[in-house]
Amino acid sequence: MKARRISAEDVGRKAGVSRTTVSFVLNNTPGKSISEDTRQRVLQAAAELGYTPNEAARRLAMTRDKTIGLYISHSKSVFSDAFIMRLIEGMTQTVNRNRVRLVIHQMPLMGSNYLQLAEEDGVAGLILVNTHEDDYELQRVVDSRIPAVIMDVHESLAVDQIATDNRQGAREVVEYLISLRHSRIAMVTHARPEFTAARLRMAGYRDALKAADLGYDSSLVKTGNFTEESGYLATEELLQQSELPTAIFAGNDVVAYGVLSALRDNGIAVPQQMSVVGFDDDFLSRYLSPPLTTMVLPAAGMGATAVDMLLHRMDEDAEEQDLTRTILLPSHLVVRESAAPPNN
Repeated sequence: MKARRISAEDVGRKAGVSRTTVSFVLNNTPGKSISEDTRQRVLQAAAELGYTPNEAARRLAMTRDKTIGLYISHSKSVFSDAFIMRLIEGMTQTVNRNRVRLVIHQMPLMGSNYLQLAEEDGVAGLILVNTHEDDYELQRVVDSRIPAVIMDVHESLAVDQIATDNRQGAREVVEYLISLRHSRIAMVTHARPEFTAARLRMAGYRDALKAADLGYDSSLVKTGNFTEESGYLATEELLQQSELPTAIFAGNDVVAYGVLSALRDNGIAVPQQMSVVGFDDDFLSRYLSPPLTTMVLPAAGMGATAVDMLLHRMDEDAEEQDLTRTILLPSHLVVRESAAPPNN
């Protein structure tokens, strides 16, 4: 049986570094901050394993080292999601400035094999969006030592992460509604609680209710699924209750569109009879009738920062690779015309 060819991953495992670092050392890539100790460990591991990349493999590696993957879990086309498009806009500017390639894939909401796709795409690093806590594939990404940034917060994972402060942002939304004298406030989440952002926004909703001595009523909470339709159906359920809420907090603006549509179809005026507040500031939100009050997220800035974090991680010396970073960016509420004091 033919012996398996030694790969750069084998050299990296033996030297205790990433495949990217192996490539930088063996290709003498300029401008990379790699210590002499790390360089010698890689060279020694390559020599002991008998690793000799051919010219075609070397050219492929040089191309790969300039390619990063953006993998987005989503239930519909990511290109119809304004928040995702603003993320990509911010990433594109940074990618172009650094002369690297960006490969974009839409992934299923559950069970994505990130590493297999990364190998097929020939990428040197990953940015993952809309991840969920129960996805065991995330730990496999961490264990593989491929440079990665998760655009979410998973406290159990030793990986670079960037997100907005979803919990605080949601709390501020509900506090605003309470300041308008609403006490029966419903929430339609934008995703199941397995998704960290959805869970944290729910926690912020409950924080605000508790701080105002308002009891939590589970019948006022409905689960959306990233889509307008899920917001519409959730609102239809809320309207079946004998005592209606006076305000609805939608977990994102896309879900809020469905909420507003259901209220309109049921003859309920916004904000005269029901207040609605969103989260994300989708580019259409200001043009609705009435314009949507919502939490503004720095999507383009998040995208640019995620790429910067990943490129820094790809350039790091092996000794620094265990020092992960988590960045939380602030959001702010923009008040428009979709919320008002309850009409008793």
